[in-house]
Amino acid sequence: MAELTIIAGECGRGSGEYDTGLFILPDGSKRGAETVAAVVLHGGVTEKQGKAGQIVGGLKGGLALAAQLDLSTSLSLAATAVGAGLSVLDGGPRQKAVLEVRFTDGASFVAMADVGVAALMENDRRVIQLAAPRLANHPIPPTPEEPGISARAIEAASDAVESAGSAVSSAFSFIKSKTLG
Repeated sequence: MAELTIIAGECGRGSGEYDTGLFILPDGSKRGAETVAAVVLHGGVTEKQGKAGQIVGGLKGGLALAAQLDLSTSLSLAATAVGAGLSVLDGGPRQKAVLEVRFTDGASFVAMADVGVAALMENDRRVIQLAAPRLANHPIPPTPEEPGISARAIEAASDAVESAGSAVSSAFSFIKSKTLG
């Protein structure tokens, strides 16, 4: 799920979301990526990084370098682990983009979002454009639901019980034939 900050548009202003090809807009409406005519990227803005972020970023860079040097394995592993921990703490500055999304019905909105979100929207739109004609000519039949792990576990246990029951029955038959003659 990607957070959107809608600045202007027919859908109102405020928070929105983009998730797996679906826009959820501030006015509560939902629009699919299949209705997108264009995604226009107007530029990027980097969020201001505080002193703590700068310190953590510097430490991460130093640890990344230490992890790449030919050090003992345990020291290299420690540097990598500490660097990963700092990445979690940092969150780092995120590159934001001002983007415009235009829909096929003429509606549009302008929003701020992570730069990667604009690329994701454009990719989803393009995939749908290319796939729609193929699906129209060759509809994909619905696939049956694959059983979940619990259903498969129950089936395996049932098979095991059945096999064990057959083995016990065979053993009793063998003993009965040997003892009763």
